[in-house]
Amino acid sequence: MRRRTLRRGAVACLALLAPSLSGTPDLAGQSSPDEVADDLFSESWPFEIGETSEYAVLFGPVNFGRMHLRVEAQDTIRGTPAYRLSMEMKGSIPFYRMDDRTVSWLAPDPYRSLRFEENLRQGGYRRQRRWELDHEALAATRQDWNEEAEAYLPHRRQRDLPMPPGALDEISYLYLIRTLPLEIGRTYEFDRYFEEDGNPVVVEVLRRERVRVPAGTFNTIVLRPTIQTEGLFGEEGQAEVFISDDDRRLIVQIKSRMKIGGVDMYLRDFERNEVETGR
Repeated sequence: MRRRTLRRGAVACLALLAPSLSGTPDLAGQSSPDEVADDLFSESWPFEIGETSEYAVLFGPVNFGRMHLRVEAQDTIRGTPAYRLSMEMKGSIPFYRMDDRTVSWLAPDPYRSLRFEENLRQGGYRRQRRWELDHEALAATRQDWNEEAEAYLPHRRQRDLPMPPGALDEISYLYLIRTLPLEIGRTYEFDRYFEEDGNPVVVEVLRRERVRVPAGTFNTIVLRPTIQTEGLFGEEGQAEVFISDDDRRLIVQIKSRMKIGGVDMYLRDFERNEVETGR
């Protein structure tokens, strides 16, 4: 259980507001059952290729390591252009070391995830797998890395699993939430996480607050995301996410309290270096 909870905490960094955000198939959000707003997410892609955010990650008073979020390139997946988004976390505490890389391929117009890939190295635990999301069939298939074949092979049972229209993964949700209007006092709900048991997620917009982090001082909008899992954004954690109150919508700070202790992330650096598009 300890390993699983640590993993949840790390993946929730890239999941930030995500592994389960509740919404309708057409990207509708709602502040109450009677009030539904369409087209909440920005229609254009607002993030530059090469955008990189670096965070200091602390477990309680202990400096655990670093997390990076990046818009790496624009690739083509099954003939469809998609942005390659990555989250990497490296760090250690006594008797435990983590070196994770998770990648999402997000297609715009309309927004939908085409592929989600994990390469996790946590203590003695290893996992390398990806999900292929077929939006015509509304089905997701898990593939695991096979060392002998040196290729991803479909899982024996987790094939053609039903998923909602416009399904998204953790990282793509994280980026799209930054494009919401974020009106103070409003609650947003989405229901498009590709694994059905991850839905719903509720995002409350709490207040404005001025905070100081290693990257500087920021005016922020404070959110409380609640997801249907254990870990950083579970109900017990009462996590708060601080997003810069400007056009950049930077993730400035994350604070959560879990059974294993507090988990905090602070923005250390932010860059917008243009890079070449990918395959």
